[in-house]
Parts: sequence; structure tokens; C-alpha cells
Amino acid sequence: MRISEQAKQENRARILEKGAELFIAKGYEECTTRDIATAAGLAAGTLFNYFPSKETLAMTMVSEAFKMGREDFMRRRTGEEDLPEDLFLFIASGLRRLRPLRPFIGPVLERSLSPFPRKTVCPEGEAARQEHLDAVQEIIASHGFTQAPDYVAVTMYWSLYLGILAFWANDDSPNQEATQALVDYSIRMFVQVISGTGGVTGEANAD
Repeated sequence: MRISEQAKQENRARILEKGAELFIAKGYEECTTRDIATAAGLAAGTLFNYFPSKETLAMTMVSEAFKMGREDFMRRRTGEEDLPEDLFLFIASGLRRLRPLRPFIGPVLERSLSPFPRKTVCPEGEAARQEHLDAVQEIIASHGFTQAPDYVAVTMYWSLYLGILAFWANDDSPNQEATQALVDYSIRMFVQVISGTGGVTGEANAD
């Protein structure tokens, strides 16, 4: 029997909700797709009609957090920011949206966004990576850079960003202040590279 589009969307939302709850309660490694399907009130095989794997399911949560972070960034952006401030706001907005996923985000990112060669590539992870980099290049272009950063610069940015995510996932400092300092330093170093300057002026603020 066919189900309505509304029912499909409700099932999808329930799978994501129960998946996040179980990843937090049991741990990403220990949780199975059968556990999630049962919690969502679905047959085990039905879950795969929505998400082909646990990795895709978890990475979908991350992708949706990234998307909401970009939307927050666009709302909070005033147009008065310099490039380091813009990039800082962009990254900080994403981290805020990722916060509910922090208890289990480490192994998800390791499998889906790792820069090391992998036997299988998560399409959801690759799409999230490309959307993130596209947004960064748009931010850079809005500050008068007529050419997009070359492959080396983009690779450097992505490596810095993955380092920030890895550090943030385990940052126990008050309000993740250590992560804020790392983001600020990393951004300034990156802007220095793409601008060819010896230093970067201006202050960035997370709030």
C-alpha cells in the first residue's frame, strides 16, 4: 500500500529524531539500524527506504545542521564584517547547530568527512563538504576576491575546518572558549594565505 508524502516526511523525521536519541544514549558504534527502526515504530527493512545506511542517516543529521547554520549565518550577517569576521561567524553558526550532535559526532565525521582515502564514500558527506566549500567561496568572493581560492588553498581550508571540528568535539573548556580561539587563529592564518599579506587586522566575535 502506498503511503502519502506527508506520512513519508513524518517517518523520515521520526527516524532522524529516534536515531539521534539512540546515538546519544547507546553510542554511535553500538546503535544499530534495527534499534532505530524499532524505536521509530517501523519494520527494520523500511528504514532503508529512507536511509541506505547508518552512516548516511547520521550524516544527514550533520548536513541538516550545516544547512541551518548557513541560514543562521545569513540572518546574523550585517554586511559590515571583514573577511575574517565573516568566516568566523559562518563557522560559529555551524558549530551552534551541531551542538546537539556533539556527543556522537566524532565517529560520524571520521567515517563521512575524513580526508584519508576510504573504500566507500558517503554521498551525503561529500555533498555536505561541497556545499560548505561553495558557501566559503561565496563569502570570499563577496569580499572582492575576483578568483576563487585555488586547490591548495581550498584543501588547506578544509583541513583546518576538520581540525576545528575534531577539537570542538572534545573541547571541555567553558563555552568552548578554546575552540573559539582556535577558529579565530585558523581563519586569520587562512586569510593571510589567500590574500598574500603578512598579517590580518580586525577582531572576530562569536556572539
